[in-house]
Amino acid sequence: MTGRALAFLVLALAVQAVGCDRSDESQERDGRTPAALLDGGVAVIGLAGAPTTPLAPFAATALDTELAGVLFLALNYGEWGDDGMTYEEGHSLGLARSWEIDGQRLTYHLDPERRWSDGTPVTSEDVVFTYELLHDPVLALPLSFATARMDSVVAVDDTTVTFHFQRQYGGMIFDTGVGILPAHVYGDASADGIAAIPLPRGEPDPPLVTSGPFTVVEWRTSERVVLARNEAAPVPPRLDRLVLVVLPDETTRLASLRTGELDMAQVSSFRQAARLREQGLRVLSQPQRGYDYIAWNPGHPAFGDVRVRRALSLAIDRDELIAALDMTGFAEKAYGPYGSLFGGLAPEPPDGRYGDPGEAGRLLNEAGWTDSDGDGVRERGDTELRFELLTTSANERRETAVQLIQSQLAQVGAWADIRLQELGSLFQLAQRREYEAFMLGWQVSLDPDISIYWQDPESPLNVVGYNNPLAAARMDSALAQPSSEAAARHWKAAAATVAADYPYAFLWFFDLLVAVGPRLQGVQVDPVGFLRTVHEWGVLAAE
Repeated sequence: MTGRALAFLVLALAVQAVGCDRSDESQERDGRTPAALLDGGVAVIGLAGAPTTPLAPFAATALDTELAGVLFLALNYGEWGDDGMTYEEGHSLGLARSWEIDGQRLTYHLDPERRWSDGTPVTSEDVVFTYELLHDPVLALPLSFATARMDSVVAVDDTTVTFHFQRQYGGMIFDTGVGILPAHVYGDASADGIAAIPLPRGEPDPPLVTSGPFTVVEWRTSERVVLARNEAAPVPPRLDRLVLVVLPDETTRLASLRTGELDMAQVSSFRQAARLREQGLRVLSQPQRGYDYIAWNPGHPAFGDVRVRRALSLAIDRDELIAALDMTGFAEKAYGPYGSLFGGLAPEPPDGRYGDPGEAGRLLNEAGWTDSDGDGVRERGDTELRFELLTTSANERRETAVQLIQSQLAQVGAWADIRLQELGSLFQLAQRREYEAFMLGWQVSLDPDISIYWQDPESPLNVVGYNNPLAAARMDSALAQPSSEAAARHWKAAAATVAADYPYAFLWFFDLLVAVGPRLQGVQVDPVGFLRTVHEWGVLAAE
C-alpha cells in the first residue's frame, strides 16, 4: 500500500488503541477465552462513507486503499516501526519471498506458491501489468506517482521481476508496495475500461479474483460491500464474511453499535469517545494519521505577504481549540508538515507562540494592515483584511473549529466570512485554487516524502501553488539519498523551510477513531490501518 496515495482522501476510517494500550483488549472477557471464538461467523462494520473501488491501483481514498490491501497482496508487506515503515522478506502477507537492491535496480523473487483465488499462479507478468497501469499517463491514477522515479519494470521469468529506477533512493521498497492485479482477468480490457468492469452484485455473480485474505461477493455502491473468505489465500481469515455497511449518519452508526447490529463503527466526533468508553465499548484510534490546516491563497491581496500568513497563524490558539473540540488526548499541535509520528522530522515551534494576538497585531502593523477607521477590521488603503473561509459541511469538528477561529482572528482585526461546502466540490475548488482560504485535512503519508505537496507548484496536491527553490532543493537532496536514514535530515530541513513560509496555518495532527463492540475480538491496529489484522478477527460464540 502506497502511503502517498492517502493524501487524496480528506480523512477516512482507521483505528488504533486510545489510552495506554495501542492494541485490542485481551480476548479474555467475562471468562470467555479465545477458544470461545467461532471458526467462521460474520462481522459487520459501519462506515461513514463508501469505498469507490476495490482495485488497488485505482484507489482514490484511504478507505479504498485499506480495502484493497485486504483483497490484493503487494510484493512486500510493510509494518510500522519506531519512526517509519519496516519490511520483512518472505512475509506471509506478501507475494515475494525475497528481494535485493543493486544500485538503481530492485529485484523481487515471487513465492511460487502464491495463487489467485481462482487457483491461477501469481506471476511477474501480473506485476508488470499492474505497474504499467500505474504508469499510464492517460489514466493518471492517484497512485501513479509511485512510478515517478521508475524507468521500467521487467519480468525476468515467471517468478522474478526487476524494477529499474532513475536513481537509488530510500523509498524504493515503499513505492513497489502497491497491490497487484491479476493480468489474466483484466489484461484483455482497455486500460481505461478496467475500473468500469461490473463488480459482483451477489449470487450468481462470481466473486472478485483476489490474492488477499478476502474476496468480494457483493458490491452495492453507497450501500454495502460483502467480503468472503478466500480459501486460496496464504493466510485465510477466521471469519466467513465481513460486511461493510455505509451509514453516513453518526447517530445511526453508534446506535447500531450499541444494539449489537454493528461490531465496529467509525466515530467522527471526538465528543463521543468518552461516552462510548463509559458504555463499555472499546474506542480505538489510529494516532496522528490526520492533520487539519487552513490554506491561504497567495493571490489574495493580504496572503501574498508571509508576515500576514504568519500573523494569522499565530493568532489561532490551538490549545483552546483542541480543548473546545474535546480533542485533548487525541490531537497535538502542528508546527509544519510532520508531527510526532515521524519523530525527529517535525519542525521546531515557531518564534512567538500560538494564540498570541499581540505578536499577530505587531506583524500586521508591520505589513501595513491597520484599523484606521476603528471598525474592528484592519485595512490597507481601500482593501479590508476580510476573506471567505471555506470548509466542509457535515463535519462537526471543522464546522465548530472555523467558528472559533473566526472569533480568534476577529480579535486581531481580520474578518473571515464562513461558507460551508460539500467535500468533493470544495476539493475541486482547492485544486483549481478558486478560493481565498479554506480549512481541510490531509491523511498523513507513511512515507516521509512531502514533495507531492510542496515541491512542484503545478502538483494537484500543491493547493497553494507553493514555490520555494530552497525547499525544492532540500527535497531533491532527500530524494537523492540512498536510504531513508540518510534522507531524514534533508526532509527535516525541507519541512522547516515550508513551515517558515506559512503557506498553511498548520493546526493539529489528530487520531482517527472507531469503536468496537464486545462480540468482535482480535482487533490489533497500527498507524498503517484498521484492517491490518482482519484475517485474525473473530466473533464470540453465542452464549
